[in-house]
Amino acid sequence: MPLEPETINTVDDYVTKHIADPTWHRNFFGFLSDPNLADRLSDEFMSARYIYKLLEGLEAVGWLQRAEVRVQLLLYASIYEAVLHHVLFVDLTNIHEVVELTKQPRLKPYSIPADSLARLSAELNHDRKEIVPAYNSTAVIPLTQVRFDRKVRCARALGIVDEDLSGDLIAIYDARNAIHIHAEIRKGVEYELELSKMAYQRMQPFKRQVSEWLASNSDRVGVYSDGACPAQIGE
Repeated sequence: MPLEPETINTVDDYVTKHIADPTWHRNFFGFLSDPNLADRLSDEFMSARYIYKLLEGLEAVGWLQRAEVRVQLLLYASIYEAVLHHVLFVDLTNIHEVVELTKQPRLKPYSIPADSLARLSAELNHDRKEIVPAYNSTAVIPLTQVRFDRKVRCARALGIVDEDLSGDLIAIYDARNAIHIHAEIRKGVEYELELSKMAYQRMQPFKRQVSEWLASNSDRVGVYSDGACPAQIGE
């Protein structure tokens, strides 16, 4: 059953006094060329802050603090990926480095005459496995199959984010992937509150670096809306 309205208002007042208002969050992603995406990410950012402050106010420890950390990692990693995905595959879709992200080397089998195949099989063998003729080729993979770390490294190569930030982004996303309980047990990952704080604290430098790069490289960007917000993230 829900809490009493008075209790709900008290909790909401406590949380909202400790986070930026909705307008600030709306403006934070104003550098993105897609207003709908900017609005959605604003909601995600605000929800991450709200949940954190709520659990911080409860002085969460143990299993509840671990849940607090996991929620933060999930939300912030998703925000970072959504921004980079949009900038690379929408704003910079025709840039060579971005196009290369969708290419994957692979062997492609091809047919040869039966007698040639028989001679080949007679000459070559490996651990009793069948050997088939193939040649090096390149396949185009769906955008959804491009790994996050490759997106980050591409952004680093283009100068969109710096080396330190790119390393932190990959670490945050790796931790997000390890949230799967079996993976956590296997990898021995310890979910520390400091890790979720890092995910939050990198938002401002991330936004600054991406928005500044877009503004100074507008000639390379397919669609760009200059709505960068100078607001700073607080404690």
